[in-house]
Amino acid sequence: MGGPLAHPEVRVFAEQFLACTVNTSVMVALVLNTSDLKARVECVKDLYSEYGNGDASKAHLVLPEGFLGDLLTGIEGFPVSAEEVGGAPAPATTQAVGSGQRVLLESDDQPVVQGALPAQEHLAYSMLTRLHEDVREYEGVYETDDDFHEACVYFYAHIGEAEEDHKAQAVTSAAAVCRDEGDLAVVTEGFTGCVTLTAEYWRGVASEMTRRAASA
Repeated sequence: MGGPLAHPEVRVFAEQFLACTVNTSVMVALVLNTSDLKARVECVKDLYSEYGNGDASKAHLVLPEGFLGDLLTGIEGFPVSAEEVGGAPAPATTQAVGSGQRVLLESDDQPVVQGALPAQEHLAYSMLTRLHEDVREYEGVYETDDDFHEACVYFYAHIGEAEEDHKAQAVTSAAAVCRDEGDLAVVTEGFTGCVTLTAEYWRGVASEMTRRAASA
């Protein structure tokens, strides 16, 4: 947010952000494992939004692919495909956030699952609002303001409505399985676990940016 990054650093961000977010919808779907009907209902609402409200072309797992490919194309001055971005190797910290979230969301202890989901949704909203401000640093690589805003539909789809709704739905889902102080402690464990994984992921991204910039 303090200024544009060097090209190699932006490439690291694009590669690792896509690697981290591509399975978000699948992670949300794991919560359907809960035996609580109200919690499952809230999860289904979340999933329907994640999958573009029934329109596959607007599914949230598709939107960042086009955005990141276009961003790198503008910055680097030559075509960069979504396949190229998505095919980059992921550092251990990026791999860990996916496998760690899966462990939390596949837990047989439902308060753990329902604690991890609100963390994921609240983090998503906060990260995307900040990343959208970051992206403004690169508005100049687009030919017109309209082109820039059309490219940012991924952010607008989340910030404008989806993630805000998802936050509320995740809290409702967690409340449905939180009946006493013991449940609350386990919900907190799941929440904290997801936050820790995400923090380690971003530290790993920063470390890889430093390494890539030094070797450029």
